[in-house]
Amino acid sequence: MLMYDRKSKEFREKTRILERNLESLNSNDCSICSITSAQCHALVEIGRRNDSMLKDLATTLRIDISTASKVVEELVKKGLVLREPSTIDRRSVQINLSEEGKHIFDQIENNMDLIFEEIFSFIDPQKQDELLRSLSIYNQAIEQWKAAKENE
Repeated sequence: MLMYDRKSKEFREKTRILERNLESLNSNDCSICSITSAQCHALVEIGRRNDSMLKDLATTLRIDISTASKVVEELVKKGLVLREPSTIDRRSVQINLSEEGKHIFDQIENNMDLIFEEIFSFIDPQKQDELLRSLSIYNQAIEQWKAAKENE
């Protein structure tokens, strides 16, 4: 049991460091266009899809619909997102990037692609596939844990 505790504590600590590093990368990227981290995440997710629905954005970002609505409203005020009633279901809200939003989305995506390409180049090519598999395992474990907690 003690060995498991030590490993889980090391796992937690490495995750905390990873979170801080990723947040640092994200905040640097968001500062380019003067938006918050939450707005940046929303902008990127909207940009990666066409005709997003607010409820789908909330699900993807793992936030409630009211929070997603507030984040989107701020992006609308900044002229980065267009918010319209859905043509399929008038109760739903469809969101898309404005032209300026598309420009900023492209900047963010290109910048982050370059950063991660550079970071990946520091990893021994023999270990790159191993890292990708490990990240998949990590993400799957988180999803399994969340599903188990929801079923409790």
